[in-house]
Amino acid sequence: MNTGVSAEGMRYMELLSTGFERLDRALGGGLLPDSTTLIVHETYSWGWVLGFAILKNRITAGDFGVVMNSVLPLSSLEMELKPVGLDVENLGRAGKLTVIDVFSSLLGIMYPQDFVYSLDNLSAETFVPKYEMLYRSVLKSRIGNRRPVGLDFTLDGIAFIIGEDSTIRVFQRFMALKENSRLRENRKRPVNILVVNKDRVSQRFLSWFSLYSQYVLEIQSGNGAVEKILVRKSPLVYTPRGRELKLKRKRGRIAVE
Repeated sequence: MNTGVSAEGMRYMELLSTGFERLDRALGGGLLPDSTTLIVHETYSWGWVLGFAILKNRITAGDFGVVMNSVLPLSSLEMELKPVGLDVENLGRAGKLTVIDVFSSLLGIMYPQDFVYSLDNLSAETFVPKYEMLYRSVLKSRIGNRRPVGLDFTLDGIAFIIGEDSTIRVFQRFMALKENSRLRENRKRPVNILVVNKDRVSQRFLSWFSLYSQYVLEIQSGNGAVEKILVRKSPLVYTPRGRELKLKRKRGRIAVE
């Protein structure tokens, strides 16, 4: 594979595994700390679960999961994920994951679980400071010295709530906050995963987030339990050329082949 770094450079570069060997190879070795991975899927695709599978694998490796949910009630999200082997309730109770629940915040749902957090009085103007304040609290009380792995489920959900332009501006501000943290703080750098249904947003919106993301994976619907993964972008590969992998859903887990 023609990668953007030499073999000598790879030895000194920290790369984080997705938990899928074939996917790691297609990405040029894995995920870089501080990177963002954009997972783009279609309406009838179940490929968005790949983001949660990577999250689960990173939690198994010792990282801490932070899910920002803006599209489903918690019970519905749990039902969608259990068939692929991710148990939100058990991971949350075990102190390995937290949910920042934008959906429940907007609709007045209060959950008793202490790992589920809400944000009050959300708007495009208050989104970043409220999220940052809550994230800092979670960082101090729950994450500690573990690596945060954040998953936004979904970008199109946030765009529906505050609009596409506001979502782009919010993400720009998040990037600035992350860059300031990188310069000032000495802790394990995070990994971020963004999930978006391309049928619910404009091409312009996708173009912005493709620019902001170091990795772009496109999931295309297939026949039943098999879908197609196209690696559209990776900083470790000069010319991904839409390298194709298969995403398979098996009993209680998913696999990349």
